[in-house]
Amino acid sequence: MARIAHIANLYGPKSGGLKTAMNSIAQEYANLGHDVMLIVPGERNLETKKPFGTVVEIKAPIIPFSGGYRIIFNTNKVKEKLKRFAPSFLEISDRTTLLRLADWAKTESIDTAFYAHERVDKVVAAFLPFLPFKKPLINYANQKIANKVDHIIATTEYAATEFRRLSSSNNLDSKLAISPLGVDLIHFSPNNSNSESKVKNANEQKILLACTRFSKEKDPDFLLDIARACKINGTQIQLVIAGSGPLTKKLVARAEKEDLPVSFIGFISDKNYLAQLLASADLFLAVGPIETFGLAALEALASGTPVICRDTSAITEIIDSKCGYSLPRDSSRWAEQIRNHFDLDQVAISKFARGRAEEFSWEESARKLLSRFKISQGSFQEKF
Repeated sequence: MARIAHIANLYGPKSGGLKTAMNSIAQEYANLGHDVMLIVPGERNLETKKPFGTVVEIKAPIIPFSGGYRIIFNTNKVKEKLKRFAPSFLEISDRTTLLRLADWAKTESIDTAFYAHERVDKVVAAFLPFLPFKKPLINYANQKIANKVDHIIATTEYAATEFRRLSSSNNLDSKLAISPLGVDLIHFSPNNSNSESKVKNANEQKILLACTRFSKEKDPDFLLDIARACKINGTQIQLVIAGSGPLTKKLVARAEKEDLPVSFIGFISDKNYLAQLLASADLFLAVGPIETFGLAALEALASGTPVICRDTSAITEIIDSKCGYSLPRDSSRWAEQIRNHFDLDQVAISKFARGRAEEFSWEESARKLLSRFKISQGSFQEKF
């Protein structure tokens, strides 16, 4: 039995894929007999027992203009909790304040893994496009991470790309591994649809669904461009957008001004309601240009709902031609694809979508990670 700790920032009530991934993999670790502790930022210091182990919240301030995300600055408090838990392995989902705990772990002979949940080069390009010397600065930052940890875990080849650019020093090739996320195939199912059938008459309104954070790097404005293009080409749709973030007011104001067929339903915390939404939609739109996995898109596939994604994101690795489409940032092309999609066999596509999702599972994700750590680190193997 191993004792596994996972530390992260940007984990909170409105976190999306990060929170789901951490909790789901932790549950699988627990199912396999391991002890798990998650350490995350919170409004106050708090420890909560969960089915998979303990969640420790460290009091942390909100990042301005982030929509409520928090970052832990009191890393001594994190270290104190880790010492008490005495992990045999430390997982790190953070590039900022918590990364320094890798140095402490090394002094304690604790093996470490860094999770590449985002492409920092793409985030910098979105927020700081005119920053000079971006490439060498980003390579330097990523090389520092590679030097600090024993493993670098990427969920897709897309997520791994910026680490593959680095020098092969410090056994980088052996440190880097691709480990896809999973999906809850029981909870997310076509059976959750509240409509009688996926097959609808051509004259009926089609429901398009998007689940995204309303922030610049997610490009939510493009969703409204698509809705406008569908309106222009005469496709009868209702675009339902679930999410929140700093751009909420701007997006709502634009949709009202242009009289777009768009409904904003806010962040969905009810997992059952989300499952129903995903299964009841006709298409799922994933417009984020720099997604490193796309967990919501995979949940849509598990619900029998096909996906259209940006051709620049990792979701292109999740879908296939039988259950989805990848397109460039061209709203007229998206609108055309949406219109043409409904001329196809919707029942068959729904089955293909579900079949593709069944190739992913949280149990397999956890087992692959444990196998990776065990094989690569003899000291960790002895603790199983």
